Amino acid sequence: MENKNGLIAFALLGLAAGAAAYYLLGTDDGKRQLERANKGVQDLTKSIKDISKKEAKRAAKLAKSTKAELENLKAKAKEAGVRAVDAAADKAHQLADKASQAVHSAENKAEKVVAKAKSELDKA
Repeated sequence: MENKNGLIAFALLGLAAGAAAYYLLGTDDGKRQLERANKGVQDLTKSIKDISKKEAKRAAKLAKSTKAELENLKAKAKEAGVRAVDAAADKAHQLADKASQAVHSAENKAEKVVAKAKSELDKA
């Protein structure tokens, strides 16, 4: 019974496909319907191609813009790094100058103390 139902379903499907093919290929109205369907598919295909090209151009433009912005940000970051290093170097030079002045001042004071001590020793 199962095979019989399958065979009947297959036969009905074949009959329906044959009737549709006859309608689309054998009658004038069917040929017009098939031509309209073909035209619709062609228009849809063209539309999809156009949209794809447009979106590909848009994506390329966005990628180019993003790359330029990234390069700009990298340049700014590098510039900021150079400024930070320069500022640190300036501060280090200032501190080194102050340290050098403090050393010279300490040396002068030490020399004065030594001279005074010698003077006191000479007096004694």
